[in-house]
Amino acid sequence: MINMRGTLLVLGLIPMFVKSASVNEASYAVLTVKDRQPPPFSSVQLTLGPIQMVDGHPAQWVQMAIRTDTPTNRVELCAVRWLRRGSPFGTPPTNESILRYQLRISETGESLEFRQRHTGRALLPRWTDFERQFLPLAARGSGWRGDFPETCECLGHVLTLQRVSNGVLWEDWNDTRLLILDDTLLVGNSRPFKDREGRRLPQHPQRQDYSYVAFDDGDYQRMCEAGFNLFTIKPDQEPWVRSRPVFYLREAGGQPPLRYPADLYRANYLGPVMFMDEPSILMVGDTNIHRTLHYFSDAAALIRKRTALTFGSDGPYGAHRLARSLAGRGLNLGDLHLAHEDYPSWETLYETAFYQMEGGGAGIVHEGRYQLASFNEAAARFTGISRQHTPAEMLTYHFAFLRGGAHPFGKSWGTAIYGQCDTNLAPLALTLAYDMGARYLWFWSSDHDHHLPWLEQLDLARHLRAHEKAHPRVGLSRTHTIDVAITIPYGYFVSLDALWWVRVMDKEGRNDASRKYQRLVKAVLEAAHECYAQGLTYDITVDRGTTPAGYRRVVRLSAE
Repeated sequence: MINMRGTLLVLGLIPMFVKSASVNEASYAVLTVKDRQPPPFSSVQLTLGPIQMVDGHPAQWVQMAIRTDTPTNRVELCAVRWLRRGSPFGTPPTNESILRYQLRISETGESLEFRQRHTGRALLPRWTDFERQFLPLAARGSGWRGDFPETCECLGHVLTLQRVSNGVLWEDWNDTRLLILDDTLLVGNSRPFKDREGRRLPQHPQRQDYSYVAFDDGDYQRMCEAGFNLFTIKPDQEPWVRSRPVFYLREAGGQPPLRYPADLYRANYLGPVMFMDEPSILMVGDTNIHRTLHYFSDAAALIRKRTALTFGSDGPYGAHRLARSLAGRGLNLGDLHLAHEDYPSWETLYETAFYQMEGGGAGIVHEGRYQLASFNEAAARFTGISRQHTPAEMLTYHFAFLRGGAHPFGKSWGTAIYGQCDTNLAPLALTLAYDMGARYLWFWSSDHDHHLPWLEQLDLARHLRAHEKAHPRVGLSRTHTIDVAITIPYGYFVSLDALWWVRVMDKEGRNDASRKYQRLVKAVLEAAHECYAQGLTYDITVDRGTTPAGYRRVVRLSAE
């Protein structure tokens, strides 16, 4: 039985709907792209499998077996099967043309099929340009021997045809395990451990840190049943998650090390980077900047460029981190452009979402420490009115910046519950974010009062799952138009906190720049209050000089 997100282990055999048949296959040797460095695998075998009809159109099974050969032994590193429409090797497949996708790893004894929960179609690994780089394609100018190209490109190297065999028996993978995965809703935390205490520790008058213990197989089972489907793991925890219908992240090193290239063909392995750490907060904390940063536009430009630099790097929070790690282990990747670009920044300054997304970030997760009383006090400082917001109004205000920053760029957003969040607000924060289209719903583990105890995480995940079951949504697509886009001038961002590091404003808040900014924040709050009064949905975004798409009405605000 398949549950809401396929987060319970799905048992059973997956029929291929084809019988054993006589097919053709081709054997290739691997030519290294790097001078005087052997390739990481020795041979590749391509097999053209049976043709079957899907929705009245023909599609063909293709198999690639990647091997390492010695004079006395041949070891299969992995085998990949996909059912696709169109030419098997002549043109790059698209995500839509690949209908099913399977992986076999002999070393671990796994045979897996990956499907997307909402579409029922194949779920492919999220590496950049996966279909072109990880699946074999005929090289430009290659001749053909029957259905097989004489020269192929795959995984950064060149494959040269050795022989073609006819009448080979195609056998079904009858022990294949189906993993139904929902990549449109990722529920998890960033740590491979839980607190030992099982309760909250008092954080006043002095902070106390928790003691932590690594998750075991039973813990992962409990989290999957509660609704988690995203885990950051240590290598020795991998056997407990890799064959479950969940996503996981791990480093390349450790025991056992990442299996190259086999593990990269797992559609539920997301690389080593879960998030980019707080580009805006790190900017504010950089003494090279915050003593000389003068204008709002300085900050906006810096946030945009810092996000782009970090995201495109091979550093700890970069999309190319795995490539650097594998190359550091001596692996010859050839010209493989190995990047995983589908992860968000994890940020306190939610108001800067737009500039982070403009800088190339793939999404943003807010560090949710939601407290209604402090929000009311902060808003009153700008409006001059002591308004008692409802919890939903306060949360909507935060999420309007996140969604309004992500939507113009087709990016994703979400929130993470921290230990400092009002426990009475946390359940609503998750369900309201879900209702508004959030993709990431996370929890923070570790660091004294930031830590959200594990048992609370489980309870909140169960609450979210029940809400999801009662209010199903179809992926991340918008099913309706949002009523209002509240836009602020480009270069500005608005915060309810003190922006002491924007030096154009004076400490007393009396100069012209300060007064302009105060009027802008007040106008944003008043526009939000008007939406509440009229029962309208809204986002807060930045004016790019064009009419934002997906809104019934645009309210443009000025700093003048």
